[in-house]
Amino acid sequence: MNGKLTTAQINRLLQPVRSDRVEQKQKLTYVPAHEVKAELSRIFGPGNWDHSIHDVRLLWESEGLSADGKKNMFRACYMAACTLRVRDYNGNPVFETTEYHAEANSNLPDRGEAHAMALTSCESYALRRAALDLGDAMGLHLYNSGSLVPLVKGTLMMTGDIDSPLYVEPPKEEEKTKQSITQASTPATTHGTDDIGPQGEHVLSAAPATGEGEYA
Repeated sequence: MNGKLTTAQINRLLQPVRSDRVEQKQKLTYVPAHEVKAELSRIFGPGNWDHSIHDVRLLWESEGLSADGKKNMFRACYMAACTLRVRDYNGNPVFETTEYHAEANSNLPDRGEAHAMALTSCESYALRRAALDLGDAMGLHLYNSGSLVPLVKGTLMMTGDIDSPLYVEPPKEEEKTKQSITQASTPATTHGTDDIGPQGEHVLSAAPATGEGEYA
């Protein structure tokens, strides 16, 4: 793989998931699959990532009666693998990983629906697991007891390794003073409720989205 991520993309991957995009199920916090897909498109762009579901297997299925004994109820358990691929803006591959998951559904009165629910849940979870390898933007920090604080926090390729092509030399003291003066005299620019800043960071404001060019 010879593709490269940009500085803005790496900065965005270091950002934690917004709290309103986190859900909870059975006392476990997670990022739903549709939010993972949305974030992949925000960071890498539509068409610069894809995933495939494969190695799908039915592990078991069962049939029994409902609690009142009046209906037949069905359960199914599937295992599936998800391979996630990411490309840079020029279409060069930069990332590929495969993760597996197995899951069973709750009792349902329709046999087909039982299989569909189990398979859908399994595929969604496998995608979420694969995306975790990209870091906090995909919910990695939630595995730290549900914390909303970034887990990775930084990377040598940005600040600590002078041999990295993305290394940025820290500004000297006089440059820091000039930057502080400039920032203090520059009026703030409002964006949407959650835009991506020039370096990949979340930009939060109370201003309503104005339409074209704004995204969360």
